[in-house]
Amino acid sequence: MANTGLLICSNPFRLLRIFPQIQRDVQSTLYVHFFPIPMPDKKTVRHRFMMIDAYKNLSPMNVDVRILLSGLKGTLDSQITTKRPVDVIFYDDHIKSEQLNHVMSSLSNKSPNCKTVFVTPNETCNSNDTKENKQYDEMDNELYESVVLGGTFDRLHKGHKILLSTAALKCTKKLTVGVTDISMLNSKKLKELIEPCKTRISNVECFLKDIDPTLEYEVLPIYDIYGPTIHDPSFQMIILSEETVKGGELINEKRVQAGLRPLDILPVPLLEEDKSTSDCCEEEEEKISSSNYRMRLLGTLLKPPQPNTNIPPSPYIIGLTGGIASGKSSIANYLKDLGAFVINADTLAHRLYDINQPAYQDVIDVFGPSILTTNNEVDRKKLGAIVFNNKDKLEQLNTIIWPLILQRVKSIIQSTKGHNIVVLEAAVLLSANWQYHCHEIWVSIIPPNEATKRLQERNNLNEKQALDRINSQPSNYEYVKNANVLFSTLWSCNFTRIQIKRAWNSLMSRISSTH
Repeated sequence: MANTGLLICSNPFRLLRIFPQIQRDVQSTLYVHFFPIPMPDKKTVRHRFMMIDAYKNLSPMNVDVRILLSGLKGTLDSQITTKRPVDVIFYDDHIKSEQLNHVMSSLSNKSPNCKTVFVTPNETCNSNDTKENKQYDEMDNELYESVVLGGTFDRLHKGHKILLSTAALKCTKKLTVGVTDISMLNSKKLKELIEPCKTRISNVECFLKDIDPTLEYEVLPIYDIYGPTIHDPSFQMIILSEETVKGGELINEKRVQAGLRPLDILPVPLLEEDKSTSDCCEEEEEKISSSNYRMRLLGTLLKPPQPNTNIPPSPYIIGLTGGIASGKSSIANYLKDLGAFVINADTLAHRLYDINQPAYQDVIDVFGPSILTTNNEVDRKKLGAIVFNNKDKLEQLNTIIWPLILQRVKSIIQSTKGHNIVVLEAAVLLSANWQYHCHEIWVSIIPPNEATKRLQERNNLNEKQALDRINSQPSNYEYVKNANVLFSTLWSCNFTRIQIKRAWNSLMSRISSTH
């Protein structure tokens, strides 16, 4: 199998007829180089954009597809430059021998053993790629020296690629791209899984330089919806998605107020998500979005667990943690139904406060008899009111309780028979450094506002009390940083089950492969 391929094509409507024939032969990246059919001047721009519109139909491909713009911009005489060395060149019966030879000689980055492969298109394919898209019929032929656009650009998908390629096709000199900084991500779903801003900037820059190395690019972080657009007089056009046209109008209002020429606005239609694929769920957005891709990461292995020589290989111990009210117990119950043995650290902790139990007297000695009920039992609500408002007091309590809980956990695991999988459910797992007593870490997160709401309803707390408890724990970002597998119970019970089943099946596969 080739790591990187280059497909020479003359017509975007033939792409899906060719892709099934080659998708098994390319592992990482597939470049597409078009030899456009000559069109009258009036249709030139329309025809170019039909080419990049072909991204819409690339769902069967599980590789990074990049449509090169050199042929579309009339620069066929220049070299074809790709970031990654091409291992194989695919072509069909529409490509003439002189065109194939031209590509071979113009391709500057090919592997020493680069080969050519003739592909017979699947003429029985009845996909919707044969339907001509009319959206570009009225597009203005005008090109611009300076074009600007912005976005989050998390995990570049085909919607991003169309947006960026559209901007590059309309630009003749300099393309500026604003990438939203972390401060602009608060409203995003699963924002904790969004790639760092530096990574997203690098990915955008790499993609643009790959598809069209002839332009000058400036890719920079932005901290509000305007970025540099309201200050830079050189900008002439802004590329937007359909749903952000209002933002373009606000930018133009600011530019006019500053005495600058308003930008020409080109909206790019949103792409519909194909929900027929196996990894989609009904909770996803109707449009193709990075949020959908992040949701599909839930229940998957985000990073492989590292070998832990501190504990025996069996039973296999999963540390299940997450913020308060994030649904850990619901997840633990699902895992129990699947065959796991579950240990609840909170339940063990509660028992330690009982009269004649190891923590009872130590807690009274530190916090005083005011925390006792009339029956001389520890009132956990009174104790909680003290420690969740005082970091030092919380640390004192943890110093007493955590070692005793861990001792009980180890004792239970040693006496457990007939279970290959043990799940240790513990909100304090990371704070107490118990991750070193587990083989891998599974985490549940929900947005802080949802956690606050759940905690108020469940524990009958006011907003300040709920926030105090949430803020006494690690942040969602800290949890995600330590997670091998991530869940979120923000959506339906059914979607939670889908995540857990996905994680369980993956776990079973990993364990069986090591035995």
